Amino acid sequence: MSRPFALLVMIIALLVPSTAHAQRGADLLRRMADGPEVTGPTFPAPTTLTYKISWDVTNGPNDPADLVQGFRRPAGFLRQMDQQGVPRANIKLAIIVHGTATRSLLTNAAYKAQTGKDNASIALLEALHEAGVQIIVCGQALINRNVPRAELLPFVKVASSATAARAILAAQGYATWNE
Repeated sequence: MSRPFALLVMIIALLVPSTAHAQRGADLLRRMADGPEVTGPTFPAPTTLTYKISWDVTNGPNDPADLVQGFRRPAGFLRQMDQQGVPRANIKLAIIVHGTATRSLLTNAAYKAQTGKDNASIALLEALHEAGVQIIVCGQALINRNVPRAELLPFVKVASSATAARAILAAQGYATWNE
């Protein structure tokens, strides 16, 4: 391969969004979804409705090397709606994080510095974010649990409190589910 051609291929690879990366994210969501797949529901989800749901995720893992299980619920909901043909544009999801799950929103370096382990939740959180799920953390939990705001994953939004986040989302028409 000629040097200019190789350089051109490298530039194109850097500039064109990777569909392989997007596939890994979608595949990860399907693999990490909680609950079994249900085929042929007799109470199907209408494909014309807009679904707005938020989940409170409060429980961190017992072992810092483990995934926060609460993050699997929105992945499961996305899988269910995909199976029923609901367009992603009709799905608005949010996760409100507080309690012992708060630390799971740290970058891997910050998490590892605090726990000595890699943050097993990052890949799923990134896939959820890429799917349009809002990840919101309680600002009070950040303070009370000494979680540095500057070390959060870049897409995490900070609310003044979990209660405020719930109230804002409820005013926007979201149903809230707790662990």
